[in-house]
Amino acid sequence: MVDKNKMDLLKDKFINAKSEKERESVREEMRQMCDDDAVSVATLAVEQIKETHAEIDAYLIRKQMEDILPCISLAYIAETYFKKSRQWLYQRVNGLLVNGKPARFTPEEIETLNFALQDMGQRLATTRIS
Repeated sequence: MVDKNKMDLLKDKFINAKSEKERESVREEMRQMCDDDAVSVATLAVEQIKETHAEIDAYLIRKQMEDILPCISLAYIAETYFKKSRQWLYQRVNGLLVNGKPARFTPEEIETLNFALQDMGQRLATTRIS
């Protein structure tokens, strides 16, 4: 029987393999699983790909904001633009676990974050001290 835990363990084993021989051993296990239940293996592999894609998206958000994070108040952005707590925003920016799952931005929340950054940038750009 193919299950998600076994697939995740095999993925980690492949990623952390120290030699081509170890990788070939994982490939052989995968071939065996495919021979037993190819549909389940394919379904779980697609799920793993989606999870990896979500992890990359979260990393990219953090990476894109890396230079400005020391300069801005995430608490201000969270409260002003999202009407949420600063912890809520920190969880999403950092991809922290919430109820056992990594916190992620929805597409609408990404739009709100982009609007917040642009709005704050415009306000900074037009502010002049006399």
